[in-house]
Amino acid sequence: FASLTTSKRAVLNEGMKPFQISRRSFMRRCTAAAAASGLPLWFVERDLARAASAPTKTPSPNDRPGIALVGCGGMGRGNTRDAARFGNIVAVCDVDRNHLDEAAHEFTKDGKTPAKFDDFRRLLEHPEVQVVVQATPDHWHTLVNMAAAQAKKDIYGQKPLTLTIDEGKRLVKVIRQNKVVF
Repeated sequence: FASLTTSKRAVLNEGMKPFQISRRSFMRRCTAAAAASGLPLWFVERDLARAASAPTKTPSPNDRPGIALVGCGGMGRGNTRDAARFGNIVAVCDVDRNHLDEAAHEFTKDGKTPAKFDDFRRLLEHPEVQVVVQATPDHWHTLVNMAAAQAKKDIYGQKPLTLTIDEGKRLVKVIRQNKVVF
């Protein structure tokens, strides 16, 4: 088409009126056509469905995450003290009532005492928990880490992460599937 001369181009358009349209009139006509075809209703319904299924408050990257401690012994409390600089301690969990009470007392801030749990599975159901600091005995690491990942909680875990290569492969798979940070 580029090789055609202007006279030949004129022949191609012969018999047709010149067509001029402004951007404003183009948008007005397209909007009217979309409204007539029902697209806006479809679009609004889709967006309303997305909004209804979205969480009520999406946390901002600037918000302080809710941190939970599983395993309130000395090492766990030490790790959580460090983590408290970046988030709020909202829950603690331990099977030893003395450790649990000591940790809850230590992490009470501004009159807000962290929720206390003796079963880590109940802790993972807590709506404010976004990060789990896992400091249990070695043989519990895999179970707690996998449950936290399946609950879509980010995890800080102590070494060893697992006891066997097979456990490690399974943990990596669950972490990737649930897109959590470990």
